Amino acid sequence: MGQDRSSFFYSDLHVYTGALPNIYKDSRCFCAVPDAWNIVVTDVENSTKAVQEGKHQEVNLAATGSIVACLNISREAGIEIPFFFGGDGATLLIPDNILEDCLHSLSLHQERCLTSFDFFLRVGYRKVHEMRKRGGVLNISKFKRNSYHVMPLIQGDALQRAENEIKDNEPQDLELSELQPHVLNLEGMECKWDKISPPNKQNEVLSLIINANDVLHQHDAYGAILEKINSIYGDDVARNPVSLKKLKMVNRLSQLKNEVKIKYATSTLRQILSTAARALFGKLYIRYTEKGRNYLNELIQLTEVLLLDGSINTVITGSIEQRRQLFEMLDNMERNQQIQYGYYSSQNSILSCYVTAIDDYHIHFLDGDNGGYTQASKVLKKKLSLNN
Repeated sequence: MGQDRSSFFYSDLHVYTGALPNIYKDSRCFCAVPDAWNIVVTDVENSTKAVQEGKHQEVNLAATGSIVACLNISREAGIEIPFFFGGDGATLLIPDNILEDCLHSLSLHQERCLTSFDFFLRVGYRKVHEMRKRGGVLNISKFKRNSYHVMPLIQGDALQRAENEIKDNEPQDLELSELQPHVLNLEGMECKWDKISPPNKQNEVLSLIINANDVLHQHDAYGAILEKINSIYGDDVARNPVSLKKLKMVNRLSQLKNEVKIKYATSTLRQILSTAARALFGKLYIRYTEKGRNYLNELIQLTEVLLLDGSINTVITGSIEQRRQLFEMLDNMERNQQIQYGYYSSQNSILSCYVTAIDDYHIHFLDGDNGGYTQASKVLKKKLSLNN
């Protein structure tokens, strides 16, 4: 009997290269996520209020931590999983055999968010086959975006449906046996970068969420929008809000303290000092070593400026005029009831990172300043509620 490879479904997927809009438009590039996988969702409750109170760094840390907690488990098991950062939460696709470990970790992370930052991180999951039974669609493809970064592409609405259900139904029963005290591992989570202003200081940082009204039209609608973004804003590099010359490391102790609070059960002076020392060492390492300079060049390419999780989520930089050109198309599509979108414009972007010392793997999560994705999502939710 052959080995059951359903847990390795994502690692076994073919990786497509070429023009992203063309790959996304072609339904033959996608295949169904197995029924035995799970959609895991985390979400900071009342994140808009937390952001208004100036806690957007803490909200980003909660979201980043929920991805890091699960990635540390999946990497140890040798399993690759797709994940999507949403500013105030995250969505991950996780096979059955590591689900319980991931949920254990997330319960502990939930507890830590409450004790460290005084906000509630919802954690919930849905079986893929459950969502399908109720009419959800979930297809996936894998795309090599540049020489370092491979990203998942989702077609369907199952992730959004799961997220809405989990946000609406409290509390979530994770069906866990007794919690293990040692399960939460957030090693590798680094948030050492200060707010990043765009390469051209006259430009804005635009956080944008676009949602197709009809699942069946996602391929065409998103393909056309991605083409339009490319033609107005230029390629990935041209519209990336993160540039080498604008990267600065954090030197405020309060920000480093937040990282320590979320990573460790207690924030001792020793941990705060060692985090500060790592930040200082990082500055020297990046400036004076070849490996450090390589890391910086990779960082730009490994920053998640675009996520396709059944919606288009992107953080880009450009001029007000470029935004006006793009919105002409989006407004037109909205009038024709093809899509709905929300956006937020800010002066800076915020970077949180996952860096492993083991094999130099690193990935970077990007959000607009002042909770860009959270604010854009608020605009989108308002439109959705008006249409329901």
